[in-house]
Amino acid sequence: MSSSDGPAWTRVSATVEQHLARRVEEVLDILGAIALTTTDAGDTPQFDGPTPDDPKWEEQVVSGLFESESDVDQVVAALHLILGARAAITTDPVHDQDWELSGRQNFPPIQISERIWVCPPWEAMAEDRAMDIRINPGLAFGTGTHATTQLCLRAIESIRLSGQAVLDWGCGSGILAIAALRLGASTATGVDLDPRALTASIDNAKLNGVADQLAVCAPDELDPGHRYDVVIANILAGTILELAESLESALTPGGTLILSGILAPQADRVCAAFAQYNLTAFSQEEWVALVGQRP
Repeated sequence: MSSSDGPAWTRVSATVEQHLARRVEEVLDILGAIALTTTDAGDTPQFDGPTPDDPKWEEQVVSGLFESESDVDQVVAALHLILGARAAITTDPVHDQDWELSGRQNFPPIQISERIWVCPPWEAMAEDRAMDIRINPGLAFGTGTHATTQLCLRAIESIRLSGQAVLDWGCGSGILAIAALRLGASTATGVDLDPRALTASIDNAKLNGVADQLAVCAPDELDPGHRYDVVIANILAGTILELAESLESALTPGGTLILSGILAPQADRVCAAFAQYNLTAFSQEEWVALVGQRP
């Protein structure tokens, strides 16, 4: 796509004081942002302490990325409602080319665990890497660099997968479904709203030799009567809560549920929605993954 084509997304940004940043993130999340970023609005360098923590910038720019067809006016109105009519809120279009991942030097192999590495397809195989999962960097989320993806990969590695059927809701690049298949799952189904993610998942499955075991579809094409042994949802907390009933109905009794894309302050809300699962939390940076079994 060239810059002359219509924008693929709209970025909504609010400049706020530190104590309001988390509230803005929650509003953007609930209203459907597919990505959230927080940057320094001033010039106040922050240095890492002994443990990870939220940014301490006195003034911050919190941005949410929305699909081009989203009701951005509603998002702006909601932010003004909590921040006031004079709040500094901006919107700007974002074209595909602004988010394309280019430059091979930016995508070295990433070690996820003692066993698993995530590598771009041009990276040579190495004898000291037990399992290379090949992912072609592109527009679909899931190249192994984000903490939520890494948390999910470790969770997948920790459970029994031999002969299991896996559902990956919000599959992005297909990395989680592919990892499950490489680790012994018999079949996997990837679900995503974005047709480009479904295409990327199939292409990456071919790179890993598991294309014949992976099916992909849009959410409304998923068979509501089918049950899976493992259900994975690496999406935002607000979307997980909206999909709680669908995720639960897709999971066979005794099956494993893996949830991620959850900010630490949101974990209690998600746990409450799946109280019967006795979820265990695993954290990395500000993100949390929750793993449990359906009774």
